[in-house]
Amino acid sequence: MRFILIIFCVFISAKAYALTYNVVVLPADILRVCENYYCYPEVSEIISNDLISYFNSSDKIKSPSLQEIRRILAQNPSLKSAVKSSMDKFSSRGNVDFQSMKQLARMFSANSVLLISNSVATENSSRNRSVWEILELSSALNISYPYTMETDAVLLDTVNDLVMWRGGYSKILNSSDGSFIAQKASQSYAKYAYLQAYSKDILSKTIGQNVVLRFFPKSVTPVLNTKEIKPSGNYFRYESSNPSAGKLDDKLEEPLEHDYGEMIYGI
Repeated sequence: MRFILIIFCVFISAKAYALTYNVVVLPADILRVCENYYCYPEVSEIISNDLISYFNSSDKIKSPSLQEIRRILAQNPSLKSAVKSSMDKFSSRGNVDFQSMKQLARMFSANSVLLISNSVATENSSRNRSVWEILELSSALNISYPYTMETDAVLLDTVNDLVMWRGGYSKILNSSDGSFIAQKASQSYAKYAYLQAYSKDILSKTIGQNVVLRFFPKSVTPVLNTKEIKPSGNYFRYESSNPSAGKLDDKLEEPLEHDYGEMIYGI
């Protein structure tokens, strides 16, 4: 009996001292709530929520919810203003304000912040827009351009003011006929459901695995999920696996172009 008790105590002690890291996941659009015509969350927020769920489902990384982050910012107007200014600079120019990120991280006893931004680039415009803004314009004007959605993830060490890792990901938004419009509510919801599936089943897992690798080298393999996913609606199609270019059907839209990023320094 005493032997069993000793083993139990050792097990509890090991669990209590298991190494975990606190990481604040911060979408660039965290202070932009339902400003689009369709009143859907911005894609950066969708991805961030999936990343938070991914991290909190493990015993390696813990992240506060976006509701908690918004509550803290609402209680601290000066910090909220600093974060908004920082996110505007990050979205427009890719600049990182380490001072405001450091302040935010301290509020959650964290030493790391994961920034997530998302935008759509077009060949005929140098300005990046949100997915919903592009969808509204395309639907209203009935125009069609090659729309590429760009997602950037940057992991910051707020103690040493360093970029630990960054990765860039792109995805063609146009459907097989080259259009990207939603003239009915059901069409806009189908696109929203697709983006949700794309984030949950591919993008958040790819980013999440790479982040975990920065804290726990060799603990995971950064590969895409091979589970077959079929989002609702026939407006988009994609492969959840990491297909080789030679096997792609010309009629399918391009798969996720992923970049596992560069590790600036090791931990």
